[in-house]
Amino acid sequence: MILIPLAMATTGFDPASPAEVYTGTEVEDLEGSVRLWSAIELHEDPDRTLFGEGEFNDVTAWPRDASWAPYIADCFQSETPHTSKFLLHVGPSAAIASGTPVLFVPGAADNGSRGFITMAWHEDLLGKPVYAMTFAHPHGDAFQQAEQVADAIARIKERTGAAQVDVVAHSKGGISAAIYASNGGVAGWGEGSTGAAYERVGTPYQGDIRRLVLIATPLKGIDTAFRWSTGNFLSLDAESTFSPSAWEEYYPYGTGTSWVSEDLRAQDFYAEEGDLFPGHRQIYARQDHPLPGSLTWLGPYAYQQDWYSTYEGGYGYYTYSDGIDGVVDAGGGVLAALQQNGVDPAVELFLLAGENPLMPNGYEDWAATQFGESWAEFGKAERETWADVIASAVGEGIMSEELTEEELQGVLSGDLVIGEISGQSDGLVFLDSANDENMLTSRGAVVIESHIANLSHLDLLYASPITGELLIEAGAADDDDAWMISFGERYAAEDTIGLVESWLADGDDGSGGDEGEVGDEDPVDSGLVDSGTPADPDTDEGQDVDEPGTLPEECGACNGGHVAPGLLGVVAGLIGVRRRGASRR
Repeated sequence: MILIPLAMATTGFDPASPAEVYTGTEVEDLEGSVRLWSAIELHEDPDRTLFGEGEFNDVTAWPRDASWAPYIADCFQSETPHTSKFLLHVGPSAAIASGTPVLFVPGAADNGSRGFITMAWHEDLLGKPVYAMTFAHPHGDAFQQAEQVADAIARIKERTGAAQVDVVAHSKGGISAAIYASNGGVAGWGEGSTGAAYERVGTPYQGDIRRLVLIATPLKGIDTAFRWSTGNFLSLDAESTFSPSAWEEYYPYGTGTSWVSEDLRAQDFYAEEGDLFPGHRQIYARQDHPLPGSLTWLGPYAYQQDWYSTYEGGYGYYTYSDGIDGVVDAGGGVLAALQQNGVDPAVELFLLAGENPLMPNGYEDWAATQFGESWAEFGKAERETWADVIASAVGEGIMSEELTEEELQGVLSGDLVIGEISGQSDGLVFLDSANDENMLTSRGAVVIESHIANLSHLDLLYASPITGELLIEAGAADDDDAWMISFGERYAAEDTIGLVESWLADGDDGSGGDEGEVGDEDPVDSGLVDSGTPADPDTDEGQDVDEPGTLPEECGACNGGHVAPGLLGVVAGLIGVRRRGASRR
């Protein structure tokens, strides 16, 4: 028997009292055709040692009319909310659910109604109590978000009476979840200002995570802005940039004319002149892969402006950079501290990583936004040029298989893009970064299972036989979309939604048991569930929950029939969500 620990988080946070609870149009999609959640709760942590005002620009502020962030700004009551606020999305069937609750923690630039919506609905239809978070800042501080993970868990325990929850986190969100699960080690949290604040006021780990599933989490960090240096040309304007600049100064006529320059410190990785992306410097680290500029087999991919000085620091032909080591120092050693502290040994760990860099292209210039204009131009290269690069990547062991003819055509047409290709990756995060158990296990925690899927960074969240079938049908219906057939086959074969389902299953099988279950008592009758509207299968306001394990066609990320291409739009749109201002142009 496990005793239910006191629901607690940062001093003063009250898990029993949300600031607001929304159950109207705010829980629907923008068209009002799908009820995504039974409720969305607004919470605010009262602490001001750790939390403060966040800085936003035109494209990191929450939009009012974007389908990928439905009513997020309305629920926050601001397009630029205070960092102490977060949203807790409550599953459609929360009032009749039982078993170990599941909390989904999104990555950078994501929200609770986007990346995890398919997986969350799947777990909801299995009868699980399901919750998802949206952080106030899309690129927020990892320690602030770690504390809000603790707050969210405290709220879920308050609502359900459960002793423990299962946490499923994607990408950068996994770092924050792991920080909370490790906040009991002896190493402290580095030298950064928020790390020191987290040491003073952060909630010590409460023993309330049963299983922690990390999907495509950069445990050993990323180095994208320094590795693909030409992409920094898209960060020259502080108000329109969607990612931090690796350059501090840009000299349009060359560094020889130093009196003509643009100061980029307002949008760089550092906090001194502006802090638009506070969470990025905390996850940056050197990666043990050759830089693209040194890889001649990459052809046009290899052209990266001032690639050596950008990475190592100093003046190039047109730029000045402090180099990646300066950013790592400014980040306060978060990843090193995470490794030293280690996840609590009672937490069962699961890792899911991808090894396929081929991704749907959310925007025509997505490649340019991530890796530079030269990469986007490469998309217009001849078939033979592409074939040579792909063949070289396979020969180097970076890609496991060559593209199908249909996929190659998708690349040539701009429907697909090859992401990170200077090492084995999911298109964004290197495989050895997402799959490094040693970053979590210094105190004795055990990785129960680690799985590598033939999928890209965001495909990992959507793959199932159902979504695969929809893609295959769409690809067969239109020759221009024929590349969807191979994607659908991979979705069906990998079935990462089913894999995560198996990892979260309750039972007495020795892999975690049912310690976190609410119990046999009906949560509605017991009064433990104090909010949330059950889906009513007899009305248009809820979804049919009579068939657990079946994803409804209304699911926002798995529409049937002719809407199937929208599935890849969801995947690709999340990839391109860093281009947050696109919906405003």
